[in-house]
Amino acid sequence: MHSHTPHGLRVRMFVSMALLGVVYAIPVAAVLLIGVPWPVVAVLAVLTVTVQWFGTEWLARQAAGARFVDANQEPELHAVLDRLCALNDLPKPRVAVSLDSAPNAFTVGRSRRHTTVVVTSGLLRTLEPDELTAVLAHEIAHIRHRDVAVMTLASSFAIALAWIGRNTGRTFLYAPGELLEAGLIGVAVVVVGAFAALLGALAQLPLRALSRYRELAADHGAAVQLGQPALLASALLKVHNPDVIPRTDLRVSRIPALGLVARRPARLSWLSTHPPLAKRVNRLEALLRR
Repeated sequence: MHSHTPHGLRVRMFVSMALLGVVYAIPVAAVLLIGVPWPVVAVLAVLTVTVQWFGTEWLARQAAGARFVDANQEPELHAVLDRLCALNDLPKPRVAVSLDSAPNAFTVGRSRRHTTVVVTSGLLRTLEPDELTAVLAHEIAHIRHRDVAVMTLASSFAIALAWIGRNTGRTFLYAPGELLEAGLIGVAVVVVGAFAALLGALAQLPLRALSRYRELAADHGAAVQLGQPALLASALLKVHNPDVIPRTDLRVSRIPALGLVARRPARLSWLSTHPPLAKRVNRLEALLRR
């Protein structure tokens, strides 16, 4: 088995990024066409990315109620990460534990040197040591592939567009009189808000596709590195247990696919942030037969 990402996945990730670029080009072109100076557009774009780049990790940890733990508090967890990081020649990420009964894990950060792996207490109780190693190998694969940085950057403008659309909608619902009194300016605000909301929703399609492909790539990388795809498959099946309902949505940080599995899978697979469990398990089983 080879450890590089399969060619088909790389192609699909590239196509998803290209489609996302097209969606993001639309509002940029629109504001330039109405006369907004390009330096203003550039400053706003940089500001949007900067806020996401430096704020996402903190927001994700706060949303999950995760607290940093050292090697004295979680020696086995740190020992596994030490081994995996040595194998991958990566700096060791910070480690945090969320006191959530639902088994889950995710990685947040902005680069290979500024990353945190978060696991829930439910995960530590649910998995056997070898299965936990497989899950952590999956998270390390995300770091090796720079997935967190890519998804943070890719989702920045989608989040900004959704924020504009949501707040405009709230104003329209709760203070319509103010918009009416503003005349043409009020109409313009409503149009801009609706346009932003539409583009924000449209951007979710390639974003979620990109997230699904990166999950498959991380599965592949972890399974190949450990040489035991069955361990990750077993862990995914346990984590996906529908009887375990989380108190906290660990993906509330607004970056798609921060959890190990989708806690509430979308009815349509192309709207989900994660591949269907059966597809992930089947791909892992296929690795066993190689």
